[in-house]
Amino acid sequence: MNHESQRESAIPGPFGPGDARADAVLAHLQQLLQSAGELPSEDTPLGRLAAEFFSNTWATAADGLLRRTNKIRLRPERSPAPRAFEFEIDTPYKRKLGSDASVELMPGPVLGRIMYRADLFENLVGPTVLVMIDQSLRYFHPNYDRGRGVLCIGAEEDLPPGPLPLDNLIENHLYPIITYQNRRPSHPLDQEAARFFAIDPTAMDGLEPAAPLY
Repeated sequence: MNHESQRESAIPGPFGPGDARADAVLAHLQQLLQSAGELPSEDTPLGRLAAEFFSNTWATAADGLLRRTNKIRLRPERSPAPRAFEFEIDTPYKRKLGSDASVELMPGPVLGRIMYRADLFENLVGPTVLVMIDQSLRYFHPNYDRGRGVLCIGAEEDLPPGPLPLDNLIENHLYPIITYQNRRPSHPLDQEAARFFAIDPTAMDGLEPAAPLY
């Protein structure tokens, strides 16, 4: 996935003024995106803990969930303790190419990237994982900010405390959102998409029933 082309093709964020909670979520996610950084030194207790978490969460997902499903493909970064993953999810989705364009049904797959914070055990404030979707897809969903390419996987208070294991993230958060099973956030990142899926009787055409993950 070409992230430079994603930035060049970005379109204005669709949520309007006054969405303070959505703005706060995006601010947290932008901080996460900008704080890529390096893993803490494994000479420190927190560094060893982080390396162990990243190594184990990838091994658990690869040997478990990803062996049970053919709907998702994950490519980890080259590291014994990967914290960034490119993903492909086989599912149809809705796209919108511009403000005056109609909403279209696309066959998929949905392409994106998962990135964990390097300092997730050193700094317990804010989200620990970021999910992005290839902006060239023009993915249309209430949880997705088309201007930044960021997918919200849930309000911070609704997520379990601490780092979210990769298999849990994919099965219980990412897949239900990507397949539109979860599409009614109380504070959507895309107000236009939220209105469309709440009001338009054809919004879910071609999306239901969502295929089971395995």
